[in-house]
Amino acid sequence: MGSRLKRINVENTEENRRQFRNLLFTSDPKLNESIGGVILFHETLYQKSNTGILFPKLLKDLGIVVGIKVDKGTAPLAGTDGETTTQGLDGLGERCAQYKKDGADFAKWRCVLKISAQAPSSLAIKENANVLARYASICQQNGLVPIVEPEILSDGSHDLQRCQYETEQVLSAVYAALIQHHVYLEGTLLKPNMVTGGQSCPQKFTPEQVAMATVTALRRTVPAAVPGNEALSVCHFTAKLLSKFHLFFL
Repeated sequence: MGSRLKRINVENTEENRRQFRNLLFTSDPKLNESIGGVILFHETLYQKSNTGILFPKLLKDLGIVVGIKVDKGTAPLAGTDGETTTQGLDGLGERCAQYKKDGADFAKWRCVLKISAQAPSSLAIKENANVLARYASICQQNGLVPIVEPEILSDGSHDLQRCQYETEQVLSAVYAALIQHHVYLEGTLLKPNMVTGGQSCPQKFTPEQVAMATVTALRRTVPAAVPGNEALSVCHFTAKLLSKFHLFFL
């Protein structure tokens, strides 16, 4: 939000952030025809529109599902070459119970992995998979649908094949952990990264190659019980490819 306001020379204050969100949520009564769900921050969940309506109620009145970001950002993972894990499990049960009471229906938690000569390490893969599984279990215990997001960054010079391999390794570990933690898979959503070459990779890959690599990775690792995948970016997919591969991004 700070960067958005900076670009238009507006001071980054809570009131200006509220005004910005109010503009987004009230500009078009047909907003729900294009947006099915909104992920809010803690601050946003308790802010009100200019007419005094809490944003969660305003969105629900439009037919939009309300979600909440519950992780507290990344932290260095000791014993690795600059890899990270995600913080926020302490007190998560109490926060989820309160968020559910205050209007949230789903939650999101992001774990970040990178590709390099040494990464992602087995330690980072296992640690982040277990963190995501614990988060998902806690959410379900408190009536929230967890969006599970293991994101492999596009930074680096790796090619498409390497990204596909690492994506399959990460997703396999995540679902093994979810099952071990008795997470109800039918009550989860996955938010995976697209399988792409690294931003510094000298070879460029076509949308068709990216689509095939991504779909192959998902088919090989995501259980059929999972009802939906939300891509971080679907800009590489054409309508023709989506139709061909029968992908549904909820």
